Amino acid sequence: MLNCPYRANAESRFTGTRDTPRVRTRIADPLLLAGSAVVVGGGFALFAAARSDLAELFAAMGVLGFGVGGFSAAMPGVILAVTPKSETSSAMSFNYVVRSVGYSLGSAIGGLILAAGTGPGHLFPDDSAYTTAALVGIGAMAIPTLTGLALARRRSSETNS
Repeated sequence: MLNCPYRANAESRFTGTRDTPRVRTRIADPLLLAGSAVVVGGGFALFAAARSDLAELFAAMGVLGFGVGGFSAAMPGVILAVTPKSETSSAMSFNYVVRSVGYSLGSAIGGLILAAGTGPGHLFPDDSAYTTAALVGIGAMAIPTLTGLALARRRSSETNS
């Protein structure tokens, strides 16, 4: 049980969430969001490139979990920074709904890619299907990375004005 991949992912996600408040004192929330998305993308890249043994899978899942934890912890700060105080509860509720839909959509897309990569009569997908799923994940992480950078640039120009 101690060496199961799910546990490695859950522990690194906890670490990413727990360490984020300390990092937030030094880095603006939009940059933290972009950085966390880059870490998640790095985890996908690691999974795409190196998964021939269990240690590589644990490393990829650890990086992914750490990035997702940081991402989940940074998002409320980004939302609260641009939301009027009278609407914060609605905005945070909407964040949780969108996050749940995003997790579901990501799982469905990953499952679809793996199902499409499973040949007739085979129990498991081809190796290329796992690579394709990871590459789609990297592409998906471009969106929050660019959004976080754009928000940071906008915030920087507002504070310099």
